[in-house]
Amino acid sequence: MTVLPVKTTIVLKDEVYEYLIKKVGRRKISETINKILMKQLFTSSKSMFGVDPWLTTEGLRDEEEPHERKMGQSA
Repeated sequence: MTVLPVKTTIVLKDEVYEYLIKKVGRRKISETINKILMKQLFTSSKSMFGVDPWLTTEGLRDEEEPHERKMGQSA
């Protein structure tokens, strides 16, 4: 897949522009802005599952409550 560049004009704050020049140089400003925008705009949504390392699915059982049992079934 070939990506054709599109030229546009953006207005940056002076301090942002100076920071970009200092950090990446004049020739890589567009590439850096593209990376920042891609990361910000197209991030995948993360699940909260697995946030706590101590909380795992290991040892989980599918248990029914007594009132959920079908008639005629015993424990």
